[in-house]
Amino acid sequence: MTERDAIAALHALRENTVPPETVDAHDSVATQIRELLDLMAASRLDAAQAAEITEHLREVNTILRGAGAPEPERVWGRVDTVGRAQTLVPSVVDGTYVGDSFSGSVRFGTFHVGENSVVHGGAICMLFDDVLGALALEAELDPSRTAYLTVNFRSVAPVDETLTVTATVDRIEGRKQFIRGSLWAGERLCAEAEGLWVALKPGQP
Repeated sequence: MTERDAIAALHALRENTVPPETVDAHDSVATQIRELLDLMAASRLDAAQAAEITEHLREVNTILRGAGAPEPERVWGRVDTVGRAQTLVPSVVDGTYVGDSFSGSVRFGTFHVGENSVVHGGAICMLFDDVLGALALEAELDPSRTAYLTVNFRSVAPVDETLTVTATVDRIEGRKQFIRGSLWAGERLCAEAEGLWVALKPGQP
């Protein structure tokens, strides 16, 4: 794979439009995959069940291989819908952008459990990286990449409950974009994040 100018590539992604029927199709599949991941995490399969599921998944993978597309043409993570048609990051819904700030609701499923029905810390970090990075795009900051992300865990975050995630552009210093975030269970603070996104230079991959 040859190196590409990341600035041009990210601008192209922002301008890329996906037909509504394609978005709906991907959202439908992503919804089922999210449920599959949660059910798998909560299961204890016997050999016969595992063999049956494996065969079904082989058939599904065959279909997906035939639907492969170059990165700029993919839908995964690049549409403004519930979960953005992807399944890695938990779905953020009812999102509201006001200036340089964002607030939305998120629900972690069984797939994201660490133990004792609370969310794995790595899943929370992934959520912050996704939400804070998305705010940088929505606020029309210069195309950038994550330089660091610091997360402080204040209390456990429960799964299968609606939580609130927020993000705010704290300040801009030259190419440096400082963004903060928080995760709440009602009035209880679960985690806080501070990240630095550095604007790309022309020609950077």
